[in-house]
Amino acid sequence: MGSDPLDDTDLAGNTNNSSFNEYVFFNGKRIARRDSSNNVNYYFADHLGTARVVANSVGTILDDSDFYPFGGERPVFSSSGNTYKFTGKERDAESGLDNFEARYNSSSIGRFTSPDPFGGHQEDPQTLNKYAYVRNNPLNLTDPTGLDFYLDCAETENNGRICQGGHAGRTVTFDNGSEHFIATRVYYNKDTGALEDQWGGSYTAEVDSGGVHLSSDGGKTSSTGSWVDGSSETKFTQQTGALAGFRFDFSQPRNGQRLRGDLSFSMSESQAEGALGKAGFNSSLADNIGNPLHAVQLLHFHFRSPGEPGTGRNSAHFILQAWQIKAGILYPPDFAIPRTGEFHFGETNPNVNRTEHFLKDVF
Repeated sequence: MGSDPLDDTDLAGNTNNSSFNEYVFFNGKRIARRDSSNNVNYYFADHLGTARVVANSVGTILDDSDFYPFGGERPVFSSSGNTYKFTGKERDAESGLDNFEARYNSSSIGRFTSPDPFGGHQEDPQTLNKYAYVRNNPLNLTDPTGLDFYLDCAETENNGRICQGGHAGRTVTFDNGSEHFIATRVYYNKDTGALEDQWGGSYTAEVDSGGVHLSSDGGKTSSTGSWVDGSSETKFTQQTGALAGFRFDFSQPRNGQRLRGDLSFSMSESQAEGALGKAGFNSSLADNIGNPLHAVQLLHFHFRSPGEPGTGRNSAHFILQAWQIKAGILYPPDFAIPRTGEFHFGETNPNVNRTEHFLKDVF
């Protein structure tokens, strides 16, 4: 839910007037609004979180709108007074701009009105325009805040102030006494080259067969990290652990994956194989022999984690480029430095369940 408001009040914090609205969220999405007269309206949003239809408690449609890719609204009719529109962000009635927390976005021109404070990534030219919205791919991506990882946690009966929805965070008390849980989100600060959160904390990160692990307080506190859908890329060079020296560049997962991205490293194939073995990966015979749907298998080395016992589900897959072609010359592994590759988490391990893995590739 991030910092989405739970209540609307007047400037004095009063809740007994026409300015008051109370919002209900489910799974991080705004689903309903109750006003000061106890009228309840329900939001019906698309896959991006844009409320295209708003209906009252008896099913009468109050708002019905179509939206252009970058958020421009084409209303059929509107009577609910809803201000949370494109991807669930609040739209200012006077300026027409959408509040994306760190900056404002103009749906009419498909651009932010101020530059991205975190910059872009040279290997992905679409991110280098600091005013562009979600790499100019608004049909599939959203930009909640431009941050990258949630810290995962296990909820108990007694830790609700620091853990909700499976994410670690803090419960903040506002001046009017209302409380709001804000999930901690870790991002890559391009100015410092460090991983930081919105509270000013700094992190180190390690990747192994279980995912990405984020540590703070000098390693005293550690948590697995889960990707925030629609966020910008983040990257780091691992400093400790089995994969020390590997450079990871995370990006938006796809096809049901939990994590994905590109990697690079400067070591021989045998050294990389040893490091991956210590991190919980094994050479994947099924991948290295070659899936009929995968081209040029012999130019890559494949490594897998076991995944779930018996099924191989939720496996991690590292694909290391073995040979590289530069200026028309084919270079063998030992000469291709730095080495590159890609990784993703959340597949089926073909060494355990090749049939399911093959069917997923086909269908």
